[in-house]
Amino acid sequence: MNTIITIARQYGSGGRELGQILAKKLGIDFYDEELVTMAAEKNNMHKDILRAVDEKATKSLLYTLVTGSDLRFMNSPIHYEMPINDKLFITQSEIIKNLSEKDSCVIVGRCADYVLRDSQQHCLHLFIYADMDKRIERISKKYDLTPEKAKEKITKIQKSRKSYYNYYTNREWGNVSNYDICVNTGVLGLEKTADLLVEFVNKASEKTDK
Repeated sequence: MNTIITIARQYGSGGRELGQILAKKLGIDFYDEELVTMAAEKNNMHKDILRAVDEKATKSLLYTLVTGSDLRFMNSPIHYEMPINDKLFITQSEIIKNLSEKDSCVIVGRCADYVLRDSQQHCLHLFIYADMDKRIERISKKYDLTPEKAKEKITKIQKSRKSYYNYYTNREWGNVSNYDICVNTGVLGLEKTADLLVEFVNKASEKTDK
């Protein structure tokens, strides 16, 4: 049985970097933007086109006909008529399911916790967050922004992620009941938080193996 770690994260919390560190410490694969590249290849599209709509919701009526758990329409005409947002979500969902069956890995975003809700693999769903001041500090430094501009960017992207998750899953983004553990990276920092999560993953795996 593979161990699949999904990471939902507040923008600026360092969730992506944490996922990379965690994957390295566990010796497993890591997927984030790689999912866009894989989806682009599968749909024969340029990855920059898909990157522009990645983790962004649409308001498509067509999407009501297709869910992350029902991919029967992937090769039908209706799939090709869908907005790119919907097509990307469906394709990434299929990719995520396939990856989870191949090997243990860490998957960031893309509603992976929802996509894998019925998975037969050992899935652990994480939510990574941090206080606003910590996030502002991180984004200001990373993009050379004033604190005001950094906060504006954080608010905008977090709103987009929330809309994306809520729309495609019909769940509430950030609701603790959707996750196995929620961690504030501002308390220990990324490296020590990763160490904590390695222990969590190993303990959870031991319990599953029994």
